[in-house]
Amino acid sequence: MSRERAPGRIDGFVLVDKEAGPSSFAVVRRIRDRYGVKVGHAGTLDPFATGLLLCLLGRATRLARYLVGLDKRYVTEVALGVRTTTGDAEGDELEQTQFATPADVERLRGDVDLPVPAASAVKIGGERAYKLRRRGVAVEMPVRRSTVHGLEVIRFDPPALELALHVSSGTYVRAIADALGGHCVSLRRIAVGPFDVDQADEGRVLAPLDALPFLPRRDLTETEARLVATGRPLPDGEVDGPVALVHDGRLVAVGGGETGAIRPETVLV
Repeated sequence: MSRERAPGRIDGFVLVDKEAGPSSFAVVRRIRDRYGVKVGHAGTLDPFATGLLLCLLGRATRLARYLVGLDKRYVTEVALGVRTTTGDAEGDELEQTQFATPADVERLRGDVDLPVPAASAVKIGGERAYKLRRRGVAVEMPVRRSTVHGLEVIRFDPPALELALHVSSGTYVRAIADALGGHCVSLRRIAVGPFDVDQADEGRVLAPLDALPFLPRRDLTETEARLVATGRPLPDGEVDGPVALVHDGRLVAVGGGETGAIRPETVLV
């Protein structure tokens, strides 16, 4: 395919090791100012949290839909015995509780139903929950089913509890801390899907294709690449789920299945 990237255009993604303090949006703004292109991210981190934030640049922002659902891995320190309004140390004390036990931790493995924290970006009636909380508006938070694939006790020394977690997308670690009758003192995201925080480097832009190593791949001919670039389906294929459509080592689009064809869902060129 002869179509080339426009001069000066940057499409790709950056792995950021976020420090404690700034919001995810503040990090996005920092990356946008550095590279001078549109930037988005593939999963919010709370301001007090540290760790891996996937920032998508240019046309690669279109790939967020394939990344937000990836599993996450965290390490957290929980202060047992005190629940707070936000599930972390920044909230007001709600109540004092008995210290949780290792058996209580074990019960949180697998599928669990947990209330979404009030200090979250979930929309309630069209408005972010954290904004309602700041205005003192009391709302009933929804309960969300999450899957805790892995839960390891690193240190149990009440009131201190340190955990390593492997959870489904959308899981609030603060909600897990609250379910244990405590609150998060620290939270660090160490992995998102196949990406590890040890790979983080704000100065390195990775290619869009590298964002999707978990997708099956189909290499396109020149003619097929031209079809896909204009949004037309490939008539001689069928897939079960998304597939990376690649020509000459570049991601042209992500396709989806329909009867007897592969239809471009997200075109990048």
